[in-house]
Amino acid sequence: MNIRKTAITIGVLSLTVGTGLYISSATEKNIDTKAEIKAKTDSQEALARKKVEELNSKVASGEEKVLSQSAVFPDVNKEEAFQEADIVIKGKVESINKEYMENTDIPFTDFNFNVEEYWKSDLKEEENNSIKQLVVTQDGNSDLNFDEHPLMEVNKEYILFLKRVLNNNNEEKLIMVAGPNGKFNLNENVIDQSIDTQSVNGETADEFIEDSSQGEVNEPIAEIITK
Repeated sequence: MNIRKTAITIGVLSLTVGTGLYISSATEKNIDTKAEIKAKTDSQEALARKKVEELNSKVASGEEKVLSQSAVFPDVNKEEAFQEADIVIKGKVESINKEYMENTDIPFTDFNFNVEEYWKSDLKEEENNSIKQLVVTQDGNSDLNFDEHPLMEVNKEYILFLKRVLNNNNEEKLIMVAGPNGKFNLNENVIDQSIDTQSVNGETADEFIEDSSQGEVNEPIAEIITK
């Protein structure tokens, strides 16, 4: 019984993070968008239920074991993630802002992220040049984090593809597009992923973003000068 309950929890978690739980803040803009988001969410929930049923069946038969640190994130390539993102930035984690749970069992961490470069943005031009730090949300926290999507580390540099979403309290968040598909580790300005699902290791930051934008973006739209 406990195993089955765990399967249900993890199955729902892995498919609703960033979809059913968090919805696009664009839903406030017009009714048509609301209808589209609802239809998409309903479809995702149906898929989640199907996946949970399949997982429970495999667990019950002994074909598969459920680990608390495993999850399935949407399969999105870098081009799709770039297109979906509202903001694409390069920068460094300054500190952890807070850790918390949504719906009592879905973990998140908010990071204070120092922006070095904006490569795509829905902010006003003056904001791109003046906003030096953003609060960025990642799936997982210190109690429950995901093997496929390890938590960002303080003082480490990343490229992030971020989407504006609303949480259950109608608060706007900036969360990574499709979990690990929106977070890329940098080491001396070169992509250096421990889990390289998209074969991007070795690309420079500039090359990676130009490829992700399919050649549309080849330089940052704003660089933050730090003293």
